[in-house]
Amino acid sequence: LQVGPEPRLIVPKINVDVPIVWDATAADQNSLNNAMNNGVAWFNVPGASAKPGEVGNFVVSGHSSNDWLDSGDYKFVFARLEQLTEGDVIYVNYNSVRYTYNIVRREVVKPTDVAALVDPTTKPLITLITCVPIGTANERLLVFAEQVSPDPKTAATSTPTPTTTSEATKMPSNSPTFLQRIFGFGN
Repeated sequence: LQVGPEPRLIVPKINVDVPIVWDATAADQNSLNNAMNNGVAWFNVPGASAKPGEVGNFVVSGHSSNDWLDSGDYKFVFARLEQLTEGDVIYVNYNSVRYTYNIVRREVVKPTDVAALVDPTTKPLITLITCVPIGTANERLLVFAEQVSPDPKTAATSTPTPTTTSEATKMPSNSPTFLQRIFGFGN
């Protein structure tokens, strides 16, 4: 299998094949939204800042439903994330290598429960984040998966990059809906 250099997240079961955007600032909702308008965003926080092929948690956030007025081709990218179950497969193309992950569990948490992403693991993991229920930003669905290929025992130890890691107090959210913009509630 030839894997191109472009970083991509591929989840066959829900027809997702999207670019991964690396330059979002985790503590800045606007920065995250801009990144998620162009694909899925790397949500790097202290204790969960690995990249593919590194020991630790590689966290990726995508929209489940943004307002129909919003721009971007990816506003519904994770709309079907709730359909994923244990054993389903996630692929990540990174540095021309295809990483394969198997889903091991799901969890719904409050948007402020950033600590749920910090897993003192010895394995390379991926976690996908989106807002639930669809159309709201009330809670976050976390889908956790473990790397199965290449051999996770060959994974490098992640090297934190303090310049890009920031203390986020809240997970990414959808942008406000049309009604929220008019009446000023939500999120």
